[in-house]
Amino acid sequence: MKNLTAVDYNNQAITAYNSHQYKDSEVAFKKAIELDPNYAEAYANLGALYAKFKEYDKAIKLYQQCIKIKPSYAGAYTNLGNALNKTKRHEEAVYFHKTAISLDDTSANHFSNCASAYKNLGRFDKAKSYYKKALSLDPNHVNAHFDLATVLLQTGENVAGWSEYEWRFKKEEMSGHLHKYKSIFEAPLYAGEELNGERVLVHAEQGFGDVLMMARYLGVLKLRGATVVLYLRVGLKELFAEMECVDEVYTRDEKLPVFDLQLAFMSLAFVFDKELTGLTNNYPYIKTEEKFELTSTNDKKKIGIVWGASSTGESYKDKVFSLKHFTLMAKHRDLQLYSLQVGDDDKDIANYDLQDDIIDLSKHITSFKTTAQMINSLDLVITSDTSVAHLCGAMGKKVWIVLQKVPDWRWGVCESYSSWYPSARLFPQYSLGDFNSAFRQVYKALENEYSIKVIDE
Repeated sequence: MKNLTAVDYNNQAITAYNSHQYKDSEVAFKKAIELDPNYAEAYANLGALYAKFKEYDKAIKLYQQCIKIKPSYAGAYTNLGNALNKTKRHEEAVYFHKTAISLDDTSANHFSNCASAYKNLGRFDKAKSYYKKALSLDPNHVNAHFDLATVLLQTGENVAGWSEYEWRFKKEEMSGHLHKYKSIFEAPLYAGEELNGERVLVHAEQGFGDVLMMARYLGVLKLRGATVVLYLRVGLKELFAEMECVDEVYTRDEKLPVFDLQLAFMSLAFVFDKELTGLTNNYPYIKTEEKFELTSTNDKKKIGIVWGASSTGESYKDKVFSLKHFTLMAKHRDLQLYSLQVGDDDKDIANYDLQDDIIDLSKHITSFKTTAQMINSLDLVITSDTSVAHLCGAMGKKVWIVLQKVPDWRWGVCESYSSWYPSARLFPQYSLGDFNSAFRQVYKALENEYSIKVIDE
């Protein structure tokens, strides 16, 4: 049997990678590098393996070594740019993506990746230009279509944005969902036509916040003559069952109901309101009169707080902030904070020794309906970019949302208000990653609106 070469091991590693045998792939790539320390492609391939599992620091070093060995390798530059982008080094990412383009200006990936770095810097005109260049090179580039959609929607080009947003169903990340709910997607798609009682299944394909945001259009669907049937993630049923325009509600732990047509929640705006001129029609659109009985706090302002968010999203770390930012408010004599935080993050109250200062409501939260009842009993909610922000907005309740410098597309471009939710006020960071600056704005707003001074300037 012949001795295996570095090329043989690299090929073995690629085969193992494609078969999802990632540990074997890692071992084989390392063996290829051991046999040939100047094998540029093996460094790049191992870097891609680490990047897949978000070990970006390891990936960066490997891409840098690849470039050192083979300075003309365009793919290594754009992969390095992607890893830098993931570690928030966006300016550096732009440089390496543009270097990749200078070496190979025929690659749609290079332009799309560069656009994403510009997007993360908030340079939206540049991002649009580079996404469109990517699409001129490859009209079927799924990520370029979808990412362009988010930029267009963020900057108010809504008609084009919603059209591009439909490309989300072709994204690799959606493949599992499409397979799991294959029977839904095989059914005829509802396109906005007038109906005569046909059962339209409106199904959730993304997060809780997305569903809450788009629920405003269910009444329009009802007016078109549909029997409105919802298929939701667990936790939303009790809340949506109270909407007058909704006929039936099912959750994913229940059997799929009978239906004639289907439409994903995030396609409701595409079908009914591409220009987003009807955002505040029938606002607020989620209504519950019930209140949760809070522990008496005399005349203190009752403020609900959330600092964490769903950890399933790619941008989780950018959206969340530390509970420590609420410490001064928690200890203020005129404020009583109530935690609406669920999940592991609610342990932070004890970790920061704030058990005597913050009333933890998490053990009482059984669904979004109970959260809505709590919101009804509060004067204000201050939250990260999470589903609670959308719930407050949908209810028309006062909510202050603390955002990253370049927020999710739903919140526009560094605005202080939300076109989606008139009751919301936005507090974006002044600089990337600096939530202190955002909270200084919150403290100032408390002073201006409630004459409650949290810090001395």
